[in-house]
Amino acid sequence: MEIKISKCAAKCHGCEQEFVHEQKVHSAARIEDDSLERRDYCADCVPKDKDPALFCSWETQFNDPKVLEAERQETLSPLRRLFYDFADSSARADMAQAFLAAQLLKRQKAFRQIRESEGSEDTGRVTLFLDRATGRLIETRDLNFSYTELDEARVLLLEKLRLLESPEPEQPSAEVTDEEAPPPEKEPETAVEEPGDEDQ
Repeated sequence: MEIKISKCAAKCHGCEQEFVHEQKVHSAARIEDDSLERRDYCADCVPKDKDPALFCSWETQFNDPKVLEAERQETLSPLRRLFYDFADSSARADMAQAFLAAQLLKRQKAFRQIRESEGSEDTGRVTLFLDRATGRLIETRDLNFSYTELDEARVLLLEKLRLLESPEPEQPSAEVTDEEAPPPEKEPETAVEEPGDEDQ
């Protein structure tokens, strides 16, 4: 008999409820027609009765491919990471960088604009975006930023992107090893006069 076990199913074999990311799953392999059939159960549907056709059983964790791909995309995108860092800040300069980053992500089709609304003088124009990779909804605010503020934010954002994408190599340590250290200078020898050498 060929032993070949399929991947974890997306839903429970008993209740047909879909598994969530990182959910604990009870898996079992049954012998049917000289082959192995895998069945995955949630905690409430694990069979209590002994199955004579059971070949083996184990516990595993369900990993949602969509969530894993979203996490991979978020990790690989320096611009997306910078955006979320700035979006959590209440500093005006950071909010300006978040606004610019969102516009760039929208151009890259990483973000989709859902809604734009005019707020008060304090909140400014509010734009709601959908992160296509993670399915997350996030707001950005245009606090009536001046041209100077946006230009400074652009320079800072591009510099931070450059550092993330091409980190500067570590500088070698300035410490000098014993092998590299120059030999100590010899002190000048002091002449020692022998007794009887003095002028008579």
